[in-house]
Amino acid sequence: MNILIHTKRVALDDDLKQAIYTKIGRVAKYAPQALRARVHLHRPTLAQFIVRVHYEIPGRDLHAEHTATDALTALDAVAEKIERRLRKRKTSLLARRARPQRGFAFQRGTVELERIGP
Repeated sequence: MNILIHTKRVALDDDLKQAIYTKIGRVAKYAPQALRARVHLHRPTLAQFIVRVHYEIPGRDLHAEHTATDALTALDAVAEKIERRLRKRKTSLLARRARPQRGFAFQRGTVELERIGP
């Protein structure tokens, strides 16, 4: 999976870059077929960081955004949001696969009849 990092008014040092690769990369266990993750770091004011993640997977893509006073705090929150959404998606896909087909939900039993009278 490719992880693309875009920054605006943020100095991208090695520690922050490594944190992005580990936090966003660990989410890949819930979506091994993921194509790419786009991470946008933005600093609109001196006391605020915005982290946006666009996770490209087959089907509908996932997006998450979080604002915090520290870039690593915002990154942790975004990674948790994406992980939660991917777990929910994977659980629903597995439940859909294990669900019985419509019309075959019950099993027909046999009924024994007794003859009463002459």
